Amino acid sequence: QHYYITNNLRLLHQTMTTSNFLNPQSTGLYVNTQAKHIKFNKSGADKVAEIIYKAIVNDGFGNNMWQTSDLNPRDQSEQEMINWIFFVDTANFSFWPDEGDVKFGVKDHKGKLQTGQMSLCTAVNRALREGIPVTDAKFMANATREQFEMIFRSDTDGKMTLLGERLKAINEAGKVLLDKFSGSFSFCVMRAENDVQRLIHIITDNFESYRDMCQYKDKTVSFLKRAQLLVADVWKCLGGKGLGEFNNIRSISMLADYRVPQSLVAFDVLHYDDELKNLLKSKIPIIPGDYVESEIRGMSIYAVEKVLEQIEELARDDGGRNIEVNAVVVDYFLWGWARNNRVLVDVLPFHRCRTIYY
Repeated sequence: QHYYITNNLRLLHQTMTTSNFLNPQSTGLYVNTQAKHIKFNKSGADKVAEIIYKAIVNDGFGNNMWQTSDLNPRDQSEQEMINWIFFVDTANFSFWPDEGDVKFGVKDHKGKLQTGQMSLCTAVNRALREGIPVTDAKFMANATREQFEMIFRSDTDGKMTLLGERLKAINEAGKVLLDKFSGSFSFCVMRAENDVQRLIHIITDNFESYRDMCQYKDKTVSFLKRAQLLVADVWKCLGGKGLGEFNNIRSISMLADYRVPQSLVAFDVLHYDDELKNLLKSKIPIIPGDYVESEIRGMSIYAVEKVLEQIEELARDDGGRNIEVNAVVVDYFLWGWARNNRVLVDVLPFHRCRTIYY
Protein backbone atom coordinates (compact mmCIF):
# COMPACT_ATOMS: atom_id res chain seq x y z
CA GLN A 1 0.00 0.00 0.00
CA HIS A 2 1.20 3.49 -0.79
CA TYR A 3 0.30 6.77 0.82
CA TYR A 4 -0.12 10.32 -0.41
CA ILE A 5 -0.63 11.91 2.97
CA THR A 6 -1.86 10.28 6.15
CA ASN A 7 -4.74 11.79 8.10
CA ASN A 8 -2.57 12.85 11.04
CA LEU A 9 -0.18 14.67 8.66
CA ARG A 10 -3.09 16.37 6.90
CA LEU A 11 -4.35 17.73 10.24
CA LEU A 12 -0.83 18.82 11.16
CA HIS A 13 -0.34 20.67 7.86
CA GLN A 14 -3.67 22.45 8.08
CA THR A 15 -2.63 23.99 11.41
CA MET A 16 0.95 24.86 10.44
CA THR A 17 2.36 28.36 10.57
CA THR A 18 6.00 29.26 10.02
CA SER A 19 6.55 29.88 13.72
CA ASN A 20 5.73 26.48 15.24
CA PHE A 21 8.12 24.01 13.62
CA LEU A 22 11.87 23.47 13.42
CA ASN A 23 13.41 24.72 10.19
CA PRO A 24 15.40 22.18 8.12
CA GLN A 25 18.81 23.03 9.61
CA SER A 26 17.42 22.82 13.15
CA THR A 27 15.68 19.60 12.17
CA GLY A 28 19.04 18.16 11.10
CA LEU A 29 20.65 19.16 14.38
CA TYR A 30 17.80 17.66 16.39
CA VAL A 31 17.60 14.40 14.44
CA ASN A 32 21.37 13.96 14.86
CA THR A 33 20.88 13.90 18.64
CA GLN A 34 18.01 11.41 18.45
CA ALA A 35 18.71 9.10 15.49
CA LYS A 36 18.69 5.40 16.31
CA HIS A 37 19.75 3.84 13.00
CA ILE A 38 22.12 6.38 11.39
CA LYS A 39 25.45 7.86 12.47
CA PHE A 40 27.44 10.72 10.97
CA ASN A 41 31.06 10.05 9.99
CA LYS A 42 33.23 13.18 9.97
CA SER A 43 36.14 11.62 8.11
CA GLY A 44 33.81 10.70 5.24
CA ALA A 45 32.39 14.23 5.23
CA ASP A 46 35.89 15.73 5.11
CA LYS A 47 36.82 13.53 2.12
CA VAL A 48 33.75 14.41 0.07
CA ALA A 49 34.20 18.09 0.99
CA GLU A 50 37.67 17.96 -0.53
CA ILE A 51 36.31 16.33 -3.70
CA ILE A 52 33.62 19.01 -4.09
CA TYR A 53 36.05 21.84 -3.24
CA LYS A 54 38.44 20.69 -5.97
CA ALA A 55 35.53 20.46 -8.43
CA ILE A 56 34.56 24.05 -7.60
CA VAL A 57 38.10 25.46 -7.81
CA ASN A 58 39.48 23.43 -10.70
CA ASP A 59 36.40 22.78 -12.82
CA GLY A 60 34.13 25.69 -11.94
CA PHE A 61 31.49 23.34 -10.57
CA GLY A 62 28.43 25.24 -9.37
CA ASN A 63 28.68 27.92 -12.04
CA ASN A 64 25.78 28.05 -14.47
CA MET A 65 24.05 25.04 -12.92
CA TRP A 66 20.84 25.93 -14.74
CA GLN A 67 22.53 25.77 -18.14
CA THR A 68 23.70 22.17 -17.66
CA SER A 69 20.33 20.92 -18.92
CA ASP A 70 18.79 22.14 -22.17
CA LEU A 71 15.39 21.10 -20.79
CA ASN A 72 15.40 24.20 -18.58
CA PRO A 73 13.90 27.41 -20.01
CA ARG A 74 16.18 30.22 -21.14
CA ASP A 75 15.89 33.39 -23.20
CA GLN A 76 12.38 34.11 -21.92
CA SER A 77 11.10 36.81 -19.61
CA GLU A 78 11.71 36.47 -15.89
CA GLN A 79 8.00 35.92 -15.30
CA GLU A 80 7.71 33.21 -17.96
CA MET A 81 10.68 31.29 -16.57
CA ILE A 82 9.50 31.67 -12.97
CA ASN A 83 6.03 30.40 -13.93
CA TRP A 84 7.64 27.35 -15.61
CA ILE A 85 9.69 26.68 -12.48
CA PHE A 86 6.65 26.99 -10.25
CA PHE A 87 4.60 24.50 -12.24
CA VAL A 88 7.45 21.99 -12.43
CA ASP A 89 8.39 22.21 -8.75
CA THR A 90 4.74 21.98 -7.67
CA ALA A 91 4.47 18.66 -9.52
CA ASN A 92 8.04 17.52 -8.78
CA PHE A 93 7.76 14.39 -6.64
CA SER A 94 7.82 10.60 -6.51
CA PHE A 95 8.82 9.36 -9.97
CA TRP A 96 10.05 5.88 -9.07
CA PRO A 97 7.89 2.99 -10.32
CA ASP A 98 6.44 0.26 -8.13
CA GLU A 99 8.44 -2.94 -8.09
CA GLY A 100 8.00 -4.70 -11.44
CA ASP A 101 6.41 -1.70 -13.18
CA VAL A 102 7.86 0.05 -16.22
CA LYS A 103 9.37 3.49 -15.60
CA PHE A 104 7.49 6.53 -16.94
CA GLY A 105 9.41 8.30 -19.70
CA VAL A 106 9.04 11.06 -22.27
CA LYS A 107 11.16 11.70 -25.35
CA ASP A 108 12.61 15.19 -25.48
CA HIS A 109 12.94 17.47 -28.52
CA LYS A 110 16.05 15.54 -29.59
CA GLY A 111 14.35 12.15 -29.32
CA LYS A 112 16.17 11.16 -26.12
CA LEU A 113 14.02 9.32 -23.56
CA GLN A 114 13.95 11.22 -20.27
CA THR A 115 12.93 9.62 -16.97
CA GLY A 116 12.57 10.73 -13.37
CA GLN A 117 12.45 14.47 -12.75
CA MET A 118 13.64 15.10 -16.31
CA SER A 119 10.53 13.37 -17.68
CA LEU A 120 8.41 15.99 -15.91
CA CYS A 121 10.37 18.85 -17.49
CA THR A 122 10.15 17.17 -20.87
CA ALA A 123 6.38 16.61 -20.60
CA VAL A 124 5.83 20.27 -19.67
CA ASN A 125 7.97 21.46 -22.58
CA ARG A 126 6.11 19.13 -24.96
CA ALA A 127 2.76 20.49 -23.78
CA LEU A 128 3.93 24.08 -24.30
CA ARG A 129 5.09 23.23 -27.84
CA GLU A 130 1.63 21.75 -28.46
CA GLY A 131 0.03 25.03 -27.42
CA ILE A 132 -1.23 23.93 -23.99
CA PRO A 133 -0.69 26.85 -21.55
CA VAL A 134 0.28 24.60 -18.63
CA THR A 135 2.15 27.29 -16.70
CA ASP A 136 -0.71 29.79 -16.83
CA ALA A 137 -2.45 30.13 -13.45
CA LYS A 138 -5.93 29.95 -14.96
CA PHE A 139 -5.07 26.72 -16.72
CA MET A 140 -3.50 25.33 -13.53
CA ALA A 141 -6.56 26.18 -11.44
CA ASN A 142 -8.98 24.51 -13.85
CA ALA A 143 -6.94 21.64 -15.31
CA THR A 144 -8.80 18.34 -15.50
CA ARG A 145 -7.77 14.73 -15.12
CA GLU A 146 -8.26 14.21 -18.85
CA GLN A 147 -5.94 17.12 -19.66
CA PHE A 148 -3.30 15.81 -17.24
CA GLU A 149 -3.47 12.36 -18.81
CA MET A 150 -2.73 14.00 -22.16
CA ILE A 151 0.08 16.21 -20.79
CA PHE A 152 1.71 13.33 -18.93
CA ARG A 153 1.30 10.63 -21.54
CA SER A 154 4.28 8.30 -21.58
CA ASP A 155 6.54 7.21 -24.41
CA THR A 156 7.06 3.95 -22.53
CA ASP A 157 4.56 1.44 -21.15
CA GLY A 158 4.92 3.11 -17.75
CA LYS A 159 2.53 5.62 -16.23
CA MET A 160 3.17 8.79 -14.24
CA THR A 161 2.84 7.95 -10.56
CA LEU A 162 0.48 9.93 -8.30
CA LEU A 163 -1.13 11.70 -11.25
CA GLY A 164 -4.21 12.60 -9.19
CA GLU A 165 -2.05 14.10 -6.44
CA ARG A 166 -0.12 16.17 -8.96
CA LEU A 167 -3.39 17.45 -10.39
CA LYS A 168 -4.64 18.33 -6.92
CA ALA A 169 -1.44 20.22 -6.09
CA ILE A 170 -1.51 22.12 -9.40
CA ASN A 171 -5.23 23.00 -9.08
CA GLU A 172 -4.70 24.32 -5.57
CA ALA A 173 -1.57 26.26 -6.55
CA GLY A 174 -3.28 27.87 -9.55
CA LYS A 175 -6.22 29.01 -7.42
CA VAL A 176 -3.93 30.52 -4.79
CA LEU A 177 -1.95 32.38 -7.46
CA LEU A 178 -5.16 33.84 -8.89
CA ASP A 179 -6.63 34.72 -5.50
CA LYS A 180 -3.53 36.15 -3.81
CA PHE A 181 -0.67 36.77 -6.23
CA SER A 182 -2.09 38.29 -9.44
CA GLY A 183 -1.75 34.97 -11.25
CA SER A 184 2.03 34.57 -11.12
CA PHE A 185 4.56 33.16 -8.67
CA SER A 186 6.82 36.07 -9.61
CA PHE A 187 4.69 38.25 -7.31
CA CYS A 188 5.48 35.88 -4.42
CA VAL A 189 9.15 36.37 -5.21
CA MET A 190 8.74 40.15 -5.31
CA ARG A 191 6.95 40.15 -1.96
CA ALA A 192 9.92 38.34 -0.36
CA GLU A 193 12.19 41.31 -1.12
CA ASN A 194 15.32 39.22 -1.84
CA ASP A 195 14.99 37.25 1.39
CA VAL A 196 15.18 33.46 1.05
CA GLN A 197 13.52 32.65 4.35
CA ARG A 198 10.72 35.14 3.76
CA LEU A 199 10.00 33.52 0.40
CA ILE A 200 10.01 30.03 1.95
CA HIS A 201 7.53 31.25 4.56
CA ILE A 202 5.30 32.73 1.83
CA ILE A 203 5.37 29.40 0.00
CA THR A 204 4.61 27.21 3.01
CA ASP A 205 1.99 29.59 4.41
CA ASN A 206 0.03 29.73 1.16
CA PHE A 207 0.57 26.46 -0.71
CA GLU A 208 -0.41 23.38 1.30
CA SER A 209 1.37 20.87 -0.95
CA TYR A 210 4.70 22.45 0.01
CA ARG A 211 4.27 21.86 3.78
CA ASP A 212 6.88 19.14 4.07
CA MET A 213 6.88 18.50 7.81
CA CYS A 214 5.95 15.87 10.35
CA GLN A 215 6.14 14.91 14.00
CA TYR A 216 9.46 13.35 15.07
CA LYS A 217 9.89 12.38 18.73
CA ASP A 218 8.60 15.42 20.66
CA LYS A 219 9.19 18.02 17.93
CA THR A 220 7.46 19.15 14.76
CA VAL A 221 10.23 19.02 12.19
CA SER A 222 10.42 20.27 8.61
CA PHE A 223 12.42 19.33 5.54
CA LEU A 224 10.80 21.64 2.95
CA LYS A 225 12.47 19.96 0.00
CA ARG A 226 10.25 21.40 -2.73
CA ALA A 227 9.88 24.85 -1.15
CA GLN A 228 13.65 25.21 -0.96
CA LEU A 229 14.07 23.72 -4.44
CA LEU A 230 11.63 26.30 -5.78
CA VAL A 231 13.72 29.13 -4.32
CA ALA A 232 16.97 27.51 -5.45
CA ASP A 233 15.67 27.06 -9.00
CA VAL A 234 14.68 30.73 -9.25
CA TRP A 235 18.15 31.65 -7.99
CA LYS A 236 19.91 29.29 -10.44
CA CYS A 237 17.72 30.16 -13.43
CA LEU A 238 18.21 33.91 -13.07
CA GLY A 239 21.87 33.67 -12.11
CA GLY A 240 21.32 35.35 -8.76
CA LYS A 241 20.21 38.54 -10.50
CA GLY A 242 16.93 40.44 -10.78
CA LEU A 243 14.17 38.46 -9.07
CA GLY A 244 16.77 35.72 -8.55
CA GLU A 245 18.92 37.87 -6.28
CA PHE A 246 18.78 36.69 -2.66
CA ASN A 247 20.86 38.11 0.16
CA ASN A 248 20.84 34.91 2.25
CA ILE A 249 20.98 31.96 -0.15
CA ARG A 250 23.41 30.29 2.30
CA SER A 251 20.42 29.77 4.65
CA ILE A 252 18.93 27.06 2.40
CA SER A 253 19.58 23.48 3.51
CA MET A 254 20.11 20.46 1.28
CA LEU A 255 17.02 19.20 -0.53
CA ALA A 256 16.19 15.99 1.33
CA ASP A 257 15.10 13.38 -1.21
CA TYR A 258 15.87 9.78 -2.22
CA ARG A 259 19.15 10.04 -4.07
CA VAL A 260 21.35 12.36 -2.00
CA PRO A 261 21.15 10.05 1.05
CA GLN A 262 22.41 7.23 -1.18
CA SER A 263 25.43 9.34 -2.20
CA LEU A 264 26.14 10.16 1.45
CA VAL A 265 26.16 6.45 2.28
CA ALA A 266 28.34 5.62 -0.75
CA PHE A 267 30.84 8.33 0.27
CA ASP A 268 30.89 6.94 3.84
CA VAL A 269 29.45 10.16 5.27
CA LEU A 270 26.47 8.35 6.82
CA HIS A 271 26.52 4.91 8.43
CA TYR A 272 23.27 2.91 8.52
CA ASP A 273 22.86 0.09 11.02
CA ASP A 274 21.93 -3.43 9.92
CA GLU A 275 18.27 -3.04 10.86
CA LEU A 276 17.86 -0.06 8.52
CA LYS A 277 19.91 -1.69 5.76
CA ASN A 278 17.71 -4.78 5.90
CA LEU A 279 14.56 -2.64 5.76
CA LEU A 280 15.82 -0.81 2.67
CA LYS A 281 16.91 -4.02 0.95
CA SER A 282 13.44 -5.48 1.52
CA LYS A 283 11.96 -2.51 -0.41
CA ILE A 284 9.01 -2.45 2.00
CA PRO A 285 7.12 0.87 1.59
CA ILE A 286 7.64 3.39 4.40
CA ILE A 287 4.68 5.49 5.52
CA PRO A 288 5.22 9.27 5.13
CA GLY A 289 6.12 10.77 8.50
CA ASP A 290 7.55 7.51 9.82
CA TYR A 291 10.55 8.00 12.10
CA VAL A 292 12.78 6.05 9.69
CA GLU A 293 12.00 8.51 6.91
CA SER A 294 12.68 11.42 9.27
CA GLU A 295 16.03 9.94 10.32
CA ILE A 296 17.21 9.44 6.74
CA ARG A 297 16.19 12.94 5.65
CA GLY A 298 17.22 14.73 8.86
CA MET A 299 20.64 13.08 9.00
CA SER A 300 21.17 13.93 5.33
CA ILE A 301 20.53 17.61 6.08
CA TYR A 302 22.92 17.46 9.03
CA ALA A 303 25.62 15.70 6.98
CA VAL A 304 25.45 18.15 4.07
CA GLU A 305 25.74 21.09 6.49
CA LYS A 306 28.91 19.52 7.88
CA VAL A 307 30.29 18.95 4.37
CA LEU A 308 29.48 22.56 3.52
CA GLU A 309 31.23 23.84 6.66
CA GLN A 310 34.33 21.85 5.75
CA ILE A 311 34.33 23.25 2.19
CA GLU A 312 34.17 26.76 3.65
CA GLU A 313 37.08 25.92 5.96
CA LEU A 314 39.12 24.60 3.01
CA ALA A 315 38.52 27.91 1.22
CA ARG A 316 39.69 29.88 4.28
CA ASP A 317 42.81 27.72 4.55
CA ASP A 318 43.46 28.22 0.84
CA GLY A 319 44.43 31.85 1.25
CA GLY A 320 40.88 32.94 1.97
CA ARG A 321 39.76 31.96 -1.54
CA ASN A 322 36.44 33.55 -2.45
CA ILE A 323 34.08 30.84 -3.73
CA GLU A 324 30.32 30.77 -4.03
CA VAL A 325 29.17 27.65 -2.24
CA ASN A 326 26.02 26.75 -0.35
CA ALA A 327 23.93 23.68 0.38
CA VAL A 328 22.34 23.90 -3.09
CA VAL A 329 25.76 23.45 -4.73
CA VAL A 330 26.66 20.51 -2.46
CA ASP A 331 23.25 18.94 -3.00
CA TYR A 332 23.53 19.35 -6.78
CA PHE A 333 26.91 17.61 -6.78
CA LEU A 334 25.67 14.68 -4.68
CA TRP A 335 22.39 14.35 -6.60
CA GLY A 336 24.22 14.35 -9.93
CA TRP A 337 26.78 11.86 -8.64
CA ALA A 338 24.00 9.48 -7.60
CA ARG A 339 22.29 9.86 -10.98
CA ASN A 340 25.56 9.10 -12.82
CA ASN A 341 26.65 6.24 -10.54
CA ARG A 342 23.50 4.17 -10.10
CA VAL A 343 25.39 0.88 -9.88
CA LEU A 344 27.34 2.17 -6.88
CA VAL A 345 24.51 3.87 -5.02
CA ASP A 346 21.91 1.18 -5.65
CA VAL A 347 23.97 -1.35 -3.70
CA LEU A 348 21.74 -0.04 -0.91
CA PRO A 349 18.27 0.79 -2.31
CA PHE A 350 16.70 4.18 -1.62
CA HIS A 351 13.88 4.34 0.91
CA ARG A 352 10.50 3.59 -0.66
CA CYS A 353 8.28 6.34 0.68
CA ARG A 354 5.48 7.32 -1.70
CA THR A 355 4.83 10.99 -0.95
CA ILE A 356 4.14 14.33 -2.59
CA TYR A 357 7.04 16.04 -0.79
CA TYR A 358 9.94 14.67 -2.84
